[in-house]
Amino acid sequence: MSGNLVMNETENLEQLKNVDFLGFFSEETLEKLARSSKIISIDRNEVLFNEGDESDAMYIILSGEMLVYKKNKIIARRKVSEYIGEMGLIESEPRSASIRAEEKSELLEITKERFQKEFAQHSQSLFALLKTLSNRARNDLDIMDEMKAELVLVKGNAEQLTQVLDDTSNEIYIIDDKDYKITQTNAAAIRNIGCSKNEIKGKALYEFWEDHSRLEFDVYADALKNGEKLIQVFEAFQRRKDGTIYPVKVKMKWLSLRDNSALIAIVGDLTEFRQMESKMKRMAFFDSLTNLPNRNMINDRIKLALAHSDRNQQKFALLFLDMDDFKTVNDTLGHSVGDQLLKEVANRLTGLLRGEDTVARIGGDEFVILMSGLKDSSYSTELAEKIIETLKPAFKIHEHEIYSSFSIGIAVYPNDGQDVETLYKNADAAMYRAKEQGKNTYYMHDPEMLSVAQKRFDLKNDLQRALEEDSFVLNYQPKVDPNTGTYTGLEVLLRWNHPDKGLILPKDFLPFAEEKGLMLPIGDWIFGNIQKQIESWKKAGLPLLPLAVNLSNSQLMNPRFSQDLQKFVSNSGLLKGFVEIEISEANLVKTSVEQVRQLNEVSEIGAKITIDNFSMGLSSLNTLANLPISSLNIDRGLVKGLFSGVNNTITNTIITVGKSLDLTTTAQGVETEEQKNLLCEYSCDVIQGNIFSEPLPPERLTSILSKSKFGI
Repeated sequence: MSGNLVMNETENLEQLKNVDFLGFFSEETLEKLARSSKIISIDRNEVLFNEGDESDAMYIILSGEMLVYKKNKIIARRKVSEYIGEMGLIESEPRSASIRAEEKSELLEITKERFQKEFAQHSQSLFALLKTLSNRARNDLDIMDEMKAELVLVKGNAEQLTQVLDDTSNEIYIIDDKDYKITQTNAAAIRNIGCSKNEIKGKALYEFWEDHSRLEFDVYADALKNGEKLIQVFEAFQRRKDGTIYPVKVKMKWLSLRDNSALIAIVGDLTEFRQMESKMKRMAFFDSLTNLPNRNMINDRIKLALAHSDRNQQKFALLFLDMDDFKTVNDTLGHSVGDQLLKEVANRLTGLLRGEDTVARIGGDEFVILMSGLKDSSYSTELAEKIIETLKPAFKIHEHEIYSSFSIGIAVYPNDGQDVETLYKNADAAMYRAKEQGKNTYYMHDPEMLSVAQKRFDLKNDLQRALEEDSFVLNYQPKVDPNTGTYTGLEVLLRWNHPDKGLILPKDFLPFAEEKGLMLPIGDWIFGNIQKQIESWKKAGLPLLPLAVNLSNSQLMNPRFSQDLQKFVSNSGLLKGFVEIEISEANLVKTSVEQVRQLNEVSEIGAKITIDNFSMGLSSLNTLANLPISSLNIDRGLVKGLFSGVNNTITNTIITVGKSLDLTTTAQGVETEEQKNLLCEYSCDVIQGNIFSEPLPPERLTSILSKSKFGI
């Protein structure tokens, strides 16, 4: 196909509006369709596609004329604003005809790839609808073009003419072009109108219409007879014999026969189409899962709020809500449970709103709330607090109890943006700040957060690339018995060797990796790398120390983790107790049946289980007693403030509780001799921190592995 032209979206949009079977779409949808199109040019006699080719695009004529062939016989001509080619973009059906240019022509080409880019959410439904409508449009035009030849062939043979007309499913009327009386019709018209053929013949078609008279019919017919239009397409309300009214679409064309002429009208019942249109409109503005408004509707309402707030000098707020750890629910309990959770969350959110507010689901686990007519922006923070409180009780779905929370970002008009896009961007950036603060909270927008949002976007792409390019590294920090100086183990610590930013610590990227669903592949990389390192140490003849590996919430909730761990232990040849799994205290606050099963299986493998960052602020003694826990890692925040009264008491209590439950206690982040001495006084079992050694790369561990004691 010859050269492409630069697409003019405005011109494309006007062309699309003139295509009869696209007329039901909203202007916004047609704008998307225009964006997903491109203009192509083909020369005279150039073939666009052949009969039997796969259908990978639809075309609308912008200029010129196209000929339609079947088995090398011309069956139709297509003019400007007419559609050509089956819309077989889903099944890639073969073309049922060949198309070539009668003269140099320009066409609007819409391909599957570009269409899906614009209509990703409902592409299958839209494809199916377009396919149905376009096939009808093509069939109707073909009928009109072929009817002329058929009428000539069967002239004078009433029986054969009846057969020709009855072969079509739409109502067909042959109309005298002078007095507009119906001279012939078909079985579909008799069936739909409920009159006999003799009752229909001799009447004018407009006599069956509620909203058109002879005057309108004259206008339509004159434009056809004068050559101003090739085809007239319009809608009407048609009346049946029993008085019921049904909507129809009329396509009318003037046929010049050998010795006379006639009008032919094809009338299609729009009842089913109107139902489909209503369904499509709802699909365009409502989320099919939760029945909440979707992004299209909330965007429209934000635009209205902008105009209303300008007129009335009022504020409004946009709350951007992202569910915390929703991916874990889907991964562990299945998408059906995840879908039900979204529905019930939507119900709770709806119950919190005033009549003038709107909550919408804009995709996945993301919701947006529009609060209009605010006198004070504090109303938005009050709602955010209510949302957090309302989501605290567990959701009971099937046999599961699921706890859910949101990170909420708030942007207020006009201070945080004066258009839809800016308000979204700022609310989204505020939401990410809320996640950084520990999730299950809200954050008001700050202009400086725009750069933070961009950094987070870059971070996601860089993280994905780091996995592909093996840019992570592992360091190992020794654990030491403070009384003897004996090395008791190594904690495995992940680092990211960023090409531009250097070594990045896990606190700066792991929460984001967890949020974006990257922790499972990162976890696989960690265990794979540890296994390689163990093999390297064995070849060097170095003794091994027990290894402690941090486990993310995603890994803990992953049903296959215990199996993967068993494989790792077997392949590494590690002795029982040489693998220690560290789980953050926060991830054990609400243990599910699945988590308990996983932890028991991990224990049965011979791996030790440690509660990391332990401070007694979240876990209960009952949790410690009923899970196969081996040790407690005292939170480094407590160690840092060890000489303040409260921290000192809590640390001593943790060590005492640990001993009473036969648990090993490890103090992390020990930096000073004073901290070490006090921890020894409290009989802390293990100390870890820079006082003994900073985290080291594997090549610097040789001397540590070859010694049994640290020289104090």
